[in-house]
Amino acid sequence: MTKSKLIIKLFSSGLQALSVQVLGSIFFYIVSVYISKDDFAIISWTNAVSIFITTILGVGLEQVVIRRIAASQRSDWAAAAYFTHSFIGFGATFVFLLLVEKITGSKSELYNNLPWFFLAQGLIFTALPLKQFLNAKERFAPYGVISIISNIGKIAAALLLVKNGQLYLNTVLIILICTSAIELISLLVFVLTKTCLSFRFRFSAYTRLVKESLAQYIAVIFDISLSRMDWILLGIMATGSVLADYSFAYRAYELARLPMLIIAPIILPRFSKLLSINNKVDIEYEIYIQSFNRSEQFLAAGIPLVLNIIWSPLLQILTKGKYGESNSAEFLILSLCIPLQFFMNLLWSLAFGAKKYKSVSLITVACAVTNIFLNVALIPKFGGAGAATAFFATTILQAGLYFRLVRNEIIKLSLLPNLLFIADAALCYLLTSMLHIHFLLQLTAAVALYLLTAVFTGLISKQHVRNFKYLLAE
Repeated sequence: MTKSKLIIKLFSSGLQALSVQVLGSIFFYIVSVYISKDDFAIISWTNAVSIFITTILGVGLEQVVIRRIAASQRSDWAAAAYFTHSFIGFGATFVFLLLVEKITGSKSELYNNLPWFFLAQGLIFTALPLKQFLNAKERFAPYGVISIISNIGKIAAALLLVKNGQLYLNTVLIILICTSAIELISLLVFVLTKTCLSFRFRFSAYTRLVKESLAQYIAVIFDISLSRMDWILLGIMATGSVLADYSFAYRAYELARLPMLIIAPIILPRFSKLLSINNKVDIEYEIYIQSFNRSEQFLAAGIPLVLNIIWSPLLQILTKGKYGESNSAEFLILSLCIPLQFFMNLLWSLAFGAKKYKSVSLITVACAVTNIFLNVALIPKFGGAGAATAFFATTILQAGLYFRLVRNEIIKLSLLPNLLFIADAALCYLLTSMLHIHFLLQLTAAVALYLLTAVFTGLISKQHVRNFKYLLAE
């Protein structure tokens, strides 16, 4: 029973991650190959700014709404309040951006395209409360199916335009707006017909919700700046080619975190329920979380090992030489963050489930400010590699601060397995690099060596994996 429940949850949650990350990355891969680096830089910059704006508009409601609905069956009203908030905020901001663009009369393609890329992102933002309502109920499949159909449509439209020689910046924009609108309408229809969610807006309840979210609002803004401020600053301080190289490497890095994105929606409701009464993890439950961390790190350390071996030779082929060697340094540095990101997702979920909003906020603000200063200092001299280095340094700082918070107040997690898996992967990479063989043979040798050393040294065992499955499926 536990195994079947785990498969269902992973499959349902995986549909969303598959559609957004994998199919979305295929779409942007097609776009990156068939349009110029300058146009791809415009898409990357306007998307980054649009995401930043919608994060500001969200006032930190997203995770608070999930936690409330997951913890109590009588909190569904929070999703309705969030939807009304998102719809009004999106509409007002879109009109404002259009007015600013008309009044200023800017000739910059970056600023002229911003309102329309915001329109595409804003429609997704408006649909977010409906998606999170379903996620909090652990009904991951509906949005997953909708998003898969939408993203397949994106890819089909892009390929059709490539075939007809009509894939340009403007046609990419039209695809994004249309598919975002389809996702919003489809989700709205599903929620209205297949759930009991009432869209009645209760102002007093809404104000309480906003007050609760304000405790972490600044943290949410700074958190998104950690993942997009480098793009924004590169667009201002570097050339379009540098931004295109970096954003391509960063999208690959985001795709590499796919397993984490599948697991994250499952563990947040789980930890919210676990810590809703007592903010400390029970002793008998600690073994499952320790095993969860160990199993995750086994996978997380192996991902950069695989991807750095195949990055340059494979992308030289797939992108016809446009990417690969030109951004291998950026990707290498970013990929080092993957084990840290897996670990931070576990730590953040525990801290958020235990309502450590203030501490989470302080950590996020401190790291975001550090990241901005490092980007400003490193980008002018090192370009994309400087931005990647700033992100890596900030990720180390953030992981360390989260670890201290969780260890002192929630659960004493062991850091040793994380360090040993990273060291194992690094050693396997270095040893196989010395062989000077075809990259596919090197990949096979490195993966085999990594698996053997992890298993025979006891870093990972069947019991660890069983505990990992139990925590997810319970």
